[in-house]
Amino acid sequence: MTAAPLSAKETLRLAKLYDYGILDTLSETTYDDITALAAHICQTPTALVSLVDINRQWFKSRVGTEVQETPRSMAFCAYTIKGKEIMLVEDTHQDPTFRDNPLVTGPPYIRFYAGAPLITPDGYALGSLCVLDYQPHHLTPEQLQALQVLSHQVIAQIELSYQRHQLKLSNQQLEQRVKERTASLSSSLYRLLRAQTQLLKREAASRHNALHDPLTSLPNRSYFLQRLQQSIQLTQRQPSHRYAVLFVDLDDFKPINDTLGHSVGDQLLVHIAGRIKQMLRQSDLVARIGGDEFAVLLDDIPSQEHAVIAVKRLQNHLKTPVLIKEHKISTGASVGITFSDVGYRQPEDALRDADIAMYQAKKQAKQRIRQQLSLQLKTQEHPSPILIHDELPADNQQFAIFDAAMQSTTQAQLTLEAELRQAVIKEQFRLHYQPVFDLASQQLEGFEMLMRWHHPQRGCLDADEFIETAEDIGIVQQMSAHIIERGCEQLAQWRLRPAWANITLHVNLSLMQIRHPPLMVQWQAALKQYKVPASAIHLEISEQVLLSDDPTLTNVLTQLKSAGFKLCVDDFGKGHSSLSRLHQLAVDSIKVDRAFVRELGSQQGLDVAKTIVDFGRSASITVIAEGIETHEQMTTLLALGCQQVQGFWLADVLPATDIDRLAVV
Repeated sequence: MTAAPLSAKETLRLAKLYDYGILDTLSETTYDDITALAAHICQTPTALVSLVDINRQWFKSRVGTEVQETPRSMAFCAYTIKGKEIMLVEDTHQDPTFRDNPLVTGPPYIRFYAGAPLITPDGYALGSLCVLDYQPHHLTPEQLQALQVLSHQVIAQIELSYQRHQLKLSNQQLEQRVKERTASLSSSLYRLLRAQTQLLKREAASRHNALHDPLTSLPNRSYFLQRLQQSIQLTQRQPSHRYAVLFVDLDDFKPINDTLGHSVGDQLLVHIAGRIKQMLRQSDLVARIGGDEFAVLLDDIPSQEHAVIAVKRLQNHLKTPVLIKEHKISTGASVGITFSDVGYRQPEDALRDADIAMYQAKKQAKQRIRQQLSLQLKTQEHPSPILIHDELPADNQQFAIFDAAMQSTTQAQLTLEAELRQAVIKEQFRLHYQPVFDLASQQLEGFEMLMRWHHPQRGCLDADEFIETAEDIGIVQQMSAHIIERGCEQLAQWRLRPAWANITLHVNLSLMQIRHPPLMVQWQAALKQYKVPASAIHLEISEQVLLSDDPTLTNVLTQLKSAGFKLCVDDFGKGHSSLSRLHQLAVDSIKVDRAFVRELGSQQGLDVAKTIVDFGRSASITVIAEGIETHEQMTTLLALGCQQVQGFWLADVLPATDIDRLAVV
């Protein structure tokens, strides 16, 4: 016989019962104590916490019986759950509903029943707290009230157990999500680090090839200039540090190359390179900068005479014949010398002056060289720019020392510094802006603020051409408040447009600016004056700043972040970004370095960009690609899931007035 279908109300009641997950669980002291107390108060031998299932009643707690469950068809509690009040049967033999019940006519021969329904806060009766006797029984009003109160305690315990269970499940789910998120972030970081490692290896190989001569394996011109720049900077910090630059040109190399062949000529160059390198100290450097031209940096020398002695030894060593393919070859070298005393700021200038001295050495007569060198080394009073000496007339090996006046070599830098100071007074600096777009919607997200110098003679200059000197002489710090105020004022004006109400402003923040004490006060004053929220300002910092362990920098960045500013890491991926620092400073966005954007056409470049975008997505950090110059680059970045972009292909760097005119159009 098919069972009658359940009513909607009963279906919901059973669903509620199952949701609590209490059926068929182990006994618990809390419920047993309530059951025992009910039996004691009501003076009955048996008490039960009964839960009514679809075909049975199951006892969560029981006193006075060993029975665990009975069929629902004979359960008194099946009637109790139909009401809201206590169901009382003082004598089952006198009750027409229960006198023929198998539990009355047979074991355990129930004669008395009182059951308080267990009703959930949302109105579902799960079962009852009941007391039984095996002879007629009467309960006082106080006993009935106590039974009702105890039933409330049972349902409260059921609710408490349910909430504990739900909390446990929530914690487990949260722990699982944390594990999954951590695994995802770790995986993304691993891929990023692997891509960075591959890129670094590739860059190392490319850098070596870019900085070394393929024939002799010596450093090339670029490497030499970089190393010379370091010596120049060291001399600027420590005036006692001295260096000399030698420009070495092999004499009569072209006839040897033409007569004996390029193979012999190449072997001679390799041999000469080895000889020069052998003569130098470990702190010195030799580079091949042209066909038969070499440059030498004698670093940290005690005096000019030390360099002169080194040149003499070098020329003597080079004149020794060498045997190549049965050809005994002897060649000399003409050498030009310049010293750090001239006051160089650019390595190209020092190399140029050494080159000039070398050509002069080739031209001048032996007697004039000897006289002028003697004058230079003994008196140093108003020497001519080029003084020449022929030390070995028999071999025609000569060297010359460049001695231009110091002011002539530093005039350009002094002029730049003076012009920068005048530029502040004459208000020649302007703020320009480059739009930043949401890539998917191509809607305007904001602008990056960039400084330009409207030079009266040289035109509009990018910050790269003057910002370092401007910071060195304190101009940037001097103008900081003005720049911040103008930026906030302009942003406030643009945000008045309904379509631009939520645009943001990206502002570059250098290491020196972060260390400028009034920075926070200046920003707070400008934001308050123009009613701009701090969250609209994205402060761009370099990876160098991000990775710095300077507590002052960390403290300032933390204060800015706490004040509501957004933090963006510029040129991301070129260094070794720390995941912990990104999270410690709660970085909001990262800018993909334009070098990676340029390489999107290669598989390696594509892989690196994808890794950075995936990393940003996993870490909930917005990824911005800069330097977009082609439609293909934008299409590729869109496919990778990059969120924001900027670049000349989308919009040029413009003054605010031009942006306003375009916005009207």
